[in-house]
Amino acid sequence: MSVTGQEGDSFSAVILFRSARVSVIFSTSFCLDLTMSSSKRAEDVPSCWLCLEEGPDEGGAPLVRDCSCRGSSGFAHLSCIVKYAESAGKRLYEREGPSTCMDPFNICPNCKQYYQNDVHKALAKACVEFVEEGFEDKKNFLPHKHLYAHALMTQMVMLDGKNEGEKAGGEEIIAKFISVMEEMKSQLEQLEQLESLDWGTCLRLRDDLTDLEANGNANIGHFYRRLNSNEGLLKAKERFEKARDLFKKMHTMEAETSLAKMKQNISELESELSGNEVHDEDIDVIYLQRDYHRCLGIYGQSSSATIYAGVALAKALLDERRTIEAEMLLSKLEDISRRTHGHEHRSTKSVLSVLSSARERKVVIRFEGFSGWFQALRYENEGEDCVVQGPIAFPRNVDEEEQYSFDSTDIIPFPGTPVVCHGLQKAAHLNGMIGDVRDLDVKEKEDGSKYFDVDTDRCVVHFEDKSLKPVKVKAANLRVVFNLPNANGDDP
Repeated sequence: MSVTGQEGDSFSAVILFRSARVSVIFSTSFCLDLTMSSSKRAEDVPSCWLCLEEGPDEGGAPLVRDCSCRGSSGFAHLSCIVKYAESAGKRLYEREGPSTCMDPFNICPNCKQYYQNDVHKALAKACVEFVEEGFEDKKNFLPHKHLYAHALMTQMVMLDGKNEGEKAGGEEIIAKFISVMEEMKSQLEQLEQLESLDWGTCLRLRDDLTDLEANGNANIGHFYRRLNSNEGLLKAKERFEKARDLFKKMHTMEAETSLAKMKQNISELESELSGNEVHDEDIDVIYLQRDYHRCLGIYGQSSSATIYAGVALAKALLDERRTIEAEMLLSKLEDISRRTHGHEHRSTKSVLSVLSSARERKVVIRFEGFSGWFQALRYENEGEDCVVQGPIAFPRNVDEEEQYSFDSTDIIPFPGTPVVCHGLQKAAHLNGMIGDVRDLDVKEKEDGSKYFDVDTDRCVVHFEDKSLKPVKVKAANLRVVFNLPNANGDDP
């Protein structure tokens, strides 16, 4: 062994109203620094695409851009965006009804992508005011109340509750949402009793209200959870349980995925409240695969909604130690998000955060005096030595870690680490085949202890080639794979 030396977001959400499904999207904000060098050409100076002015608005507010526009395009005064959204929203309401009138408050008309963080938070507030004040003659109509409930949820999921103002604002929005939901349910019951609507229409409206109430309770639960207090956790658990019971009544693919998420949230909260270990309530990968492919079909691969669904799927794959599938999916998502939204967009950063974790090759060292996990960095001397960094503490602090060089035979790949087989004699056809270590087959020793013995114990490898059955391989016949081939392959 030789020592080689030491190596040294705001939260927001969008509700996709067009599909009548509430979907949370995370994103980052970007605000223009108007201090520009004199070397900039005049035509490069951004201006508001609505009023065409270059400087701040009359109130002194600067130009902002919080979408996926590039270059000098897409900048606008927030006040101008609000006026545009109100005008466009009113036209949509009159022409198509309430189903799409929130779009101008959510989606940039230039890049066709969702607004982010502070800009969207302000637009969500403006949208609620638009719905409350702009349609006095329609306030008692069931579709308008449905629209109002969606607008309230959009505004609420923007709040992180970290200050008293946002906490109080969230409580006020929640009270309004619960009130309007009760009004809608009562109104629908009256229509059913009066037989004013046919059976099919009543059933559809009842399903829409159940969907809205379920997703609303889920989002309320997330708000209370963000308060990070014992009282907040208790309220969050109550809301997640209500959402769970409502999702059980629905029979759609989205409801199945949401139900699994609610069960996981409840399990996590029970563990937090009791101080015990987290129960095994991981979301089934199959649900997240369906959700990801549903988003692909509805929104396309470039949509933030699809990218976040892909990230959720990748996280679940990593939990199941299916690192190769996860990393290939994340590499594809990174490429799409960079090209569509830019490297500063929250969707891109979300992908990179998980991808960075997926690319950590964790190993255990078989050497006296060394314990814990290490990150394998590279092979040297034609694969004879492996350079590692660690040991890894939680939370991780790379500044306190050291780099070491060990003989490759002292390296034991940890479950979840991609490996390639080599030097196999009886199963030579597996040499060069890539797979994930899914588990360690450790036999109990004579003294009753259980530790990995490189001579008698094995790594359980599941191959990328699905036609090959999982096998148990000695650690000495495995090498860590640092760069995966075909990183932009088919979706899982």
